[in-house]
Amino acid sequence: MKDLFFDLDHTLWDFEKNSREALKEGYDLYSLNTKGIGDVSEYVFHYEKANTWCWGEYQAGRMEKNELRWRRFSMALEYCGLDVNSDPEVKMLGEKLGKHYVETSPFMTHLVKDALEVVKELKNRGHRLIILTNGFEEVQHIKVNRCGLEPFFEKVLTSDALGIKKPNPGIFKLALHIVGSRVQDAVMLGDSLESDVMGARDSGWGQVYYNPMGIPHNEAVLHEVKDLKSILEIKLNK
Repeated sequence: MKDLFFDLDHTLWDFEKNSREALKEGYDLYSLNTKGIGDVSEYVFHYEKANTWCWGEYQAGRMEKNELRWRRFSMALEYCGLDVNSDPEVKMLGEKLGKHYVETSPFMTHLVKDALEVVKELKNRGHRLIILTNGFEEVQHIKVNRCGLEPFFEKVLTSDALGIKKPNPGIFKLALHIVGSRVQDAVMLGDSLESDVMGARDSGWGQVYYNPMGIPHNEAVLHEVKDLKSILEIKLNK
């Protein structure tokens, strides 16, 4: 029976929906509408743009975790037209928004459609289920616990704790060692073509690419699905 390693954000935990709820709370809490940001959708748009860039820097090893947590909000405020560099109150506001987001977003509980049903069924079929995520240690454990996934997963392995990020082959090798699995028994399921799928493929693992938007690519992938429920139709043990 195959050991199934799931990514968390965007694969099981609905990152967009949960993140936007937390951002809306921060927008209201700090009355951003009185600071020249007249529309919450504008704030969310600029935050997501900044967050994408910051995560790219973090994944590449050019930004540390603590810097990422405040810089993405500082950049979002700057994109919205606020003077971050010369106004200390605006700079402090970015730090407050970052702290609020980290303290609230992990407690949001929206899952990707059919996520709970799929992991329950896979568990019932006898698969071992493990989370393997590039997220932060303390945050990812809260998410798994709060959204009801915890009973189905044997372990939550984060790049933050392991010191290696997907798609580095080292994290896949280390994950096998920690859970006592073998290359031929491991399957990675995730939404990132590079981090999850290509990383697993290049490490000799099986792969299931969750590609809900049907993004075109030229990579050789073992399995590809547009919805999580389709995973149940794959003969994973072959």
